[in-house]
Amino acid sequence: MIKLIELRKLVKVSQFLALLLLSSASHAQDATFIDNVLTLPKATVGEAAYALELGLSVNQGNYDFGVLAAAEIPFTGTEGASVFDGAVLRVPTVDVGGTNYSLDLALISGDPIIFRLSSYAEVAAPTPTALAQATALFDESIETQIVQGKCIVCHKVGLLANDSGLLFASTSQGSAATNLGAFANYLNGSEAARTRILSMVTGVGHTGGQQMNAGDEQHQALGEMLRLLLEHQAGI
Repeated sequence: MIKLIELRKLVKVSQFLALLLLSSASHAQDATFIDNVLTLPKATVGEAAYALELGLSVNQGNYDFGVLAAAEIPFTGTEGASVFDGAVLRVPTVDVGGTNYSLDLALISGDPIIFRLSSYAEVAAPTPTALAQATALFDESIETQIVQGKCIVCHKVGLLANDSGLLFASTSQGSAATNLGAFANYLNGSEAARTRILSMVTGVGHTGGQQMNAGDEQHQALGEMLRLLLEHQAGI
């Protein structure tokens, strides 16, 4: 196992010229691979942490990475970090040409420090949360087309639907978040509230009349957005 003091000795003074660049990126946890340089914003060794740049070279079909630059950074735990266990440096995710991979880099030399790619695997993109999906759908298909195009005519403070419990803000910076929040507050975890909205926009018991047809594209988008909000509120 490489001891921390040995790692410090092996990092040449010239390598610390990259300190400012590496430190400024150290808040980001994701590794990158650009122009044959693997940048690890946070790599931990025991209870020490480093920002590293590793240069790739191909030797007889092997992919080897040598230390180009290193800077010690505050240790805040191992979450999201690359972790060296004394034999293998495990990189949880690195973007290579738009695809994320996990890497296992085996230590093959301690002086100079050289790691060799021993295995890799494609990392599946995480599934967006229900709230993230609801927000994206709202921004894409509901805020402009439905809320601003239909609802805002009545569902605004001082207008016809003032007492409806569902009031929106006119288009402005941040209005989409405000209006999504209005739907969320109206739902308050109730499937009955979702059903009521979807029924009223088709004209059932709605003073504002029919705004869309049941099952049409806008009605389906609204229903899906409300379903996702309920899923988020239920903690699913």
